[in-house]
Amino acid sequence: MGRSEKVRFGLALALGVFVPGLLNYALTTLGYPALGTAVWVSGYLTAVLVIWYVWLRPLDLQGAAG
Repeated sequence: MGRSEKVRFGLALALGVFVPGLLNYALTTLGYPALGTAVWVSGYLTAVLVIWYVWLRPLDLQGAAG
């Protein structure tokens, strides 16, 4: 994994946690706690799925044969 790939991974991870968290905070402050929670859960889950699909799924995690 090259440096630019690590930066992309870090940005995806940070955005997947911080953006839904900030939106949750803003919506809860405005009086919409259920909507804030729904936005946080969907944003966090989307980030997890994207990180798995792009970076973790292609890894070869098999042990040595034999």
